[in-house]
Amino acid sequence: MIKSYIKACIVITMSIIAISCSTDTEAESFNAGEDFTNTNIRVLSIDTFSVSFSTVKFDSITTSESTRLLVGKYVDADMGVITTSANMQLNSSIYYLDNEAVLDSVGLVLGYDTYYYNDTTQVSTVNIHRLTEKMSSDDTYYYNTTQTPYESTPLVSKSFIPTPNRDSLFVTLPYDFGEELFNDIRDNNITDNESLYQKLKGIAVKPGSDDNGSIIGYSISSEETYLRFYYKIPDELETDEYTYDLSIIDYYNNVENDVTGLPLESITDQEYNLSSTDSYGISYNQSGSGYVTKIEFPTLKDIYDVGTNGTILEATLYIEPNATSHSDIQPLNDALLLYVIDQNNDLSSQISNSSDVVTASLTTENSEFNDIVYTIPVIDFIDKKLNESPETEDALILISDDYNSTINKIIFNDTERSNYNTKLVITYAIYE
Repeated sequence: MIKSYIKACIVITMSIIAISCSTDTEAESFNAGEDFTNTNIRVLSIDTFSVSFSTVKFDSITTSESTRLLVGKYVDADMGVITTSANMQLNSSIYYLDNEAVLDSVGLVLGYDTYYYNDTTQVSTVNIHRLTEKMSSDDTYYYNTTQTPYESTPLVSKSFIPTPNRDSLFVTLPYDFGEELFNDIRDNNITDNESLYQKLKGIAVKPGSDDNGSIIGYSISSEETYLRFYYKIPDELETDEYTYDLSIIDYYNNVENDVTGLPLESITDQEYNLSSTDSYGISYNQSGSGYVTKIEFPTLKDIYDVGTNGTILEATLYIEPNATSHSDIQPLNDALLLYVIDQNNDLSSQISNSSDVVTASLTTENSEFNDIVYTIPVIDFIDKKLNESPETEDALILISDDYNSTINKIIFNDTERSNYNTKLVITYAIYE
């Protein structure tokens, strides 16, 4: 109770005098006033805590709940060769075509959803493959590591320059592929989803093996991405063209990183921690692939060397992104969410301060001088770590709110690499 009382009184009745413990300046003392306490209070700003970074990789991420399809490939100096492909099952709300209907053509419409990452000025390729087995999973989800067998020879390949701010990419498919499906629907050989899957188990959309351009996001909406049949009914007086669509009913994104020759290659399983001291003073975050930066404070309890009778007024973590690892085509996230992982690096919980979700905010006021940091309020987590019993080995991670729907990377500089711009600052009130 006295901690809360003193904290409230300090905030309301006086200005905090911040004295850095990283200097030799003598901390000034002041009397809080006999009106509310006879306690002598000193307020310190301490920034000498160790901040430990390591990179871990989740075994898998759910991508069947992604907000988009991700297709593309590029080579990244930090993350290796990144390849994303989309797998989907299709269906229709009605299996009916006029008895006289005749197919004209068939094509796959991939609606752009405006997301892209890396260089869209380079030529990209999409290879459309038939799945040889129906998509299946041990549970109701599909993951970035899920693999579904497919025909090695694509139905068709299309090379193009991505235009993610336009409507869609249209890929014409072979006539005989479309005719077989179309005629089976028209002739009542395909009458429901299961009979469709006997003929078409699904489609995989994969990038070209030699691509080195961008990852493109495509819509999962039935209004924007679909397999479309164009047909006519010859006996009609007017030869109007009709369409019949199969839409996405199930999907997932497969994401692969070839990290051969990179520090990330040493990460063998989810419990492995790649220290920033073993990766040139940096740590790695990448949406979609499962890489996250693990943040720990090994010297946190040194705060009791300053004084055991005290309370934390504020705790802020500053993290500097590596200046050479982001650009206009590889932008930084404006905000990240704060989560806790346990000693096995399993996701535990999301951090909130007083019921509000904690957000790491990107500060770019001096971006022209590369003075860019993420600012994260961590007072509740710090309070918990100082008061927990027994002690746990949980730690913090930062991920975006669209972690399973993008491929964005962030490379963080550790304390030494950042010249101490990466740091934990605690405002600590000592009462005697």
